Amino acid sequence: MVDDTARDRAIYHALKAADEVAAALQTHLIEEHGAGPERAAPRSPSTNSLKLLRQARERLGTGLRAVQADHIAESDEISLRNQQRTS
Repeated sequence: MVDDTARDRAIYHALKAADEVAAALQTHLIEEHGAGPERAAPRSPSTNSLKLLRQARERLGTGLRAVQADHIAESDEISLRNQQRTS
């Protein structure tokens, strides 16, 4: 049976991967499709997609906080947070 720490690490990695994909999609929508990054931007298909991605990332953040992502990220070798500290 998987212990709680291993389960939380697995959840962390899954949520973090989904958040990274959402961040990349947000960037793509803004840079390539001209989605308005401001919350009050005029409605368009790209801006509507961006709104959905923001909502998804907020939920992912809630999940990451629930598994105490800050503590797990300290030992995450590929975390950008850790790479910035060593640069």
